[in-house]
Amino acid sequence: MIIRPLTDVDVTAFQEIMKLSITGICAESYGADTAAAWVSDDNPAFHFAIPEFAFVAEEGGEIIAVGGWSRTDVVDLHPIGDREINSPTHARINAVYIRPGSEGKGLGRKIMTRLEADIARRTALRDIYLWSTKNAIPFYLSMGYTPGIDKFPEVAPGYKIQIRYMWKRLG
Repeated sequence: MIIRPLTDVDVTAFQEIMKLSITGICAESYGADTAAAWVSDDNPAFHFAIPEFAFVAEEGGEIIAVGGWSRTDVVDLHPIGDREINSPTHARINAVYIRPGSEGKGLGRKIMTRLEADIARRTALRDIYLWSTKNAIPFYLSMGYTPGIDKFPEVAPGYKIQIRYMWKRLG
């Protein structure tokens, strides 16, 4: 397995892994109806931009996991994606998604380790935050993230989910 930077030809696969992960893994915590509404092409609330620094995990020529991070100057649930960040204060882990059937192999840990190393290599930023789905909270705790407040955003009209703010300071 290799983890490499995202290329233009990977964008569709990145978004497909995200959708498959939501419907196949997050559905265990939120229900199949909520997950399906969340990723529906008809969902006006669905917005997902590729992170500023995105990576894919590939095995046998197939993308099996994705992740990414962005620089930001505000800790927010959905920071404005098109805004230029002149003075970043934090790194935000935007995405870590595993293809269903590939979980439990340490891919999430490998991607998070790569993202944190990339943040440390590219920037002087040491404060990282993310918003975790319920199913991933134990994973992020095991990675040294501290839990904070819960939010209940609407992911599709009439469908809210619980997510948790988490943060970590790189050593």
